[in-house]
Amino acid sequence: MNNQERMHVVSKAIIIDQEKILICKVLDLETKFYYLPGGHIEQGESAHNALIRELKEETGFNCKIKRFLGCLEYSFKPGQNSICHNHEYNLIFEASSDLLKSTKTIISPEKHIELVWMPLDKLDTIDFRPEPLSELIPQWLNNDENNVFKSQMI
Repeated sequence: MNNQERMHVVSKAIIIDQEKILICKVLDLETKFYYLPGGHIEQGESAHNALIRELKEETGFNCKIKRFLGCLEYSFKPGQNSICHNHEYNLIFEASSDLLKSTKTIISPEKHIELVWMPLDKLDTIDFRPEPLSELIPQWLNNDENNVFKSQMI
């Protein structure tokens, strides 16, 4: 695998409703962990369009991007958090959907994940990945404009 294949760029959403954040739980791997909805940006696709597409695929709902919150550059040991890459750029946006928020139980069209409403202040109590986001999300939601890029390299 060359270096380009080991580096991924993803667009992810923070969707909040009544102090709860919508997250995905992995169902098809031995280790169960949680992450923000969203996914890989395809060649020639904007981060915004990728996120709209990924949210529709994962939730079944049309969502709207409200604002860019920040970017987390993150690396980890191969095999530690992923079988396909070890360096990623996470572009994080705040998003919304009126239909999504009115639906307390959301069944994902994608069978390998479960959608969960988690209290925002409990992210640090679960296996949430990448780990630095559990601390950055509350900061970014409070609009700390001086801290929109974070790098954590090994």
